[in-house]
Amino acid sequence: MRVAIIDLGTNSVRFDVHQIGAKNFARLLHREKLMVRLGQGVFSEGKLNSDAVRRTLQAFISFRKTADELHVDRMVAFGTAALREASDGARLLTLIREKSGIELRVISGVEEAKLIARGILNNDKTPKGRFGLIDIGGGSTEISICRGKKLIHANSFSIGTARL
Repeated sequence: MRVAIIDLGTNSVRFDVHQIGAKNFARLLHREKLMVRLGQGVFSEGKLNSDAVRRTLQAFISFRKTADELHVDRMVAFGTAALREASDGARLLTLIREKSGIELRVISGVEEAKLIARGILNNDKTPKGRFGLIDIGGGSTEISICRGKKLIHANSFSIGTARL
């Protein structure tokens, strides 16, 4: 099975395609990162910038084309801080669905923190004892406390590079 994952952040959008095989073996087939700067003006104006919307739509149309060429079976797309706060974020979700056929889901900050932690805990070597994971994004910062491969606590804070 081929799975595509899209992570639309405040500054960049990431697009990965993986081949999932037996025993959940995953092989990366395609990786792309574009600096769409969706959060441009969101934290000061409260709404999405038209140039940022155009850049984001172009990225999603391109992702759809690549996914079709790679015969992707399933696509999962998430939006984060900029879309959580933009008053017109729902309009962008509709445009993306209409222009690319991709369903984008806006996730909460806590869900974002948990997904980040889960990805690291499942794929990277972890230190012994208790440790923290910190992801500084454009619109938010996610912090998780872990012990071994176990997530103990996860939270999100409305502070990031674009917001500052």
